[in-house]
Amino acid sequence: MTDAATLLPSSATALERAVAAADARISDTPTPLRDVWNPYACPADILPWLAFAYAVDEWDDKWSVEIKREVIAKSLEIKRTKGTPGGVQRALEAMGLPAQIQEWFQQSPAGDPYTFRVRIEAEQIGFTAYQLAQVRRVIEAYKNKRSHLAGIDIFIRSTGGPRWASVALSGTEVSVGDGTPKYDDGNSALDLMIEGAVNGYVETAGAADRLRAIVSSMPAKFAIPTDL
Repeated sequence: MTDAATLLPSSATALERAVAAADARISDTPTPLRDVWNPYACPADILPWLAFAYAVDEWDDKWSVEIKREVIAKSLEIKRTKGTPGGVQRALEAMGLPAQIQEWFQQSPAGDPYTFRVRIEAEQIGFTAYQLAQVRRVIEAYKNKRSHLAGIDIFIRSTGGPRWASVALSGTEVSVGDGTPKYDDGNSALDLMIEGAVNGYVETAGAADRLRAIVSSMPAKFAIPTDL
């Protein structure tokens, strides 16, 4: 930097010139003030300070970045309905927990007066004790002072989708049977075994042999007279 680019006198010290040179580059430093105050554009590492500025009541560093942004973005809207069933529901939904509030007179049978229950739909992994305590804190922070929480009903949702796969196999085919005799066409001869158990196997075998002899002696084509 030359002396002509500053307002320093010609008698300025080396330190003063170094400070002036550093200050001259301030305009080159990015200052995304609009993004810093935008929950969806703010850098992830600055979100805790943005949550403080928005006066978020419940904050957890273990949340995903998406949930953190959603909690901050909806904090002002939720505070407008604080103390109502809708406020409790919106606060839980901002945390990624679909919830329904049931007042005592909406239950069947009706619950104790001035109580309510919270129905939460969760993924199949369920809840930990830490998460349940967090849910209770949020409910207590956003409900009205008159109503009392009677219980939390958690419904586990299991989701899945189709999976396609192909497998190439090679080996030996093994057939396992139950030992039942079969006819020549491969059908089970269980009926013949039952016949033998009822009428005797010797008699049944003899009848089968005679039937086989009759069938073998019949002509290949058998004409039925039409003048009978």
